[in-house]
Amino acid sequence: MTPTRPCIIEHPADILASYDAAITENPANAPLTPSNRKKRSVGTHTKYWKPGRTLKIAIADFGDELVQAVKDGINTWQPHVNLHFHFIELPDNDELYEGDIRINLSPLSDGTGSSHIGTDALNARPHHTTMTLGTDHTSSYFKYTVIHEFGHALGLMHEHQHPDANIPWNKEKTYTLYKLKFGWSKALVDANLFPVDRQSQQSYTPYDRHSVMHYPVSSDYTLGGWEQTLNTRLSAADIAFAQKIYPK
Repeated sequence: MTPTRPCIIEHPADILASYDAAITENPANAPLTPSNRKKRSVGTHTKYWKPGRTLKIAIADFGDELVQAVKDGINTWQPHVNLHFHFIELPDNDELYEGDIRINLSPLSDGTGSSHIGTDALNARPHHTTMTLGTDHTSSYFKYTVIHEFGHALGLMHEHQHPDANIPWNKEKTYTLYKLKFGWSKALVDANLFPVDRQSQQSYTPYDRHSVMHYPVSSDYTLGGWEQTLNTRLSAADIAFAQKIYPK
C-alpha cells in the first residue's frame, strides 16, 4: 500500500515575479549564463532560499501530536541544510498569514499533498497557504509525505522528471489511469509526471531513482515492466544535493 494520491506542484501564476523573487532572495538562483532577454532566463533559474537565513514555518494547529509530526518530518532535512527553522502557529482566521512557508493540514482528507517550489512561496497571496498536507498523521506514510513536500519547499523538483530519468512511460495508458484514479487532466500529468526538457543554462546532478522526491512508479504505467518502489527516506544523493545548495 502507498499514499493514495500523488502530490501536485504549485506552479507560479506569474513567471517573471517568480524569477524576481528567486533572484532577490538568493542571487545564486540566476541562470549559469544569463540571457539578454529576461523571459528566456525565467525557465532556467532555481528557487533556493539564501543559505544561513531563518525560514519562518507556520503550521495550522490541528493538535499537538499532528503539529509535532509535521515538525519531525521537516526536521529530517535540518541537519543537511544551512537554514534555521522557526516554527509558529498559523492563525485560524482570514487575516494576513505570517510565515515564509505556511502549511495547511487536513488529517481527514485523502492523502493529497501540494507545495510551492522554494521561493515561489514568497509570491503566494498573503491570506493563502503555500503547502498542503492531507494525510492523517497516524498513517505510516505521513512522515514521508512531509519530507517530500518540504523538499519542494526547499526548492527541489520531482526526481522522476529529471531529463535523464529515461522512464519508459506508456503515456496514453498513464493519461487514462490518472484520469480514472485521480481525476487528473493530461496537462496535470504532463506537469507533474513526465520528464522536463534539459536546459542549457542549468546544471544537473545525476538522476537518482532512490530519491525521496521520486514518485513510486507502477509497471501499470510503463513499458517493459519498469517500476520503482516508494522511497520514504532521504537518499545519499538527496543529502548531498541539499548540502550543495545550502552549504554550511
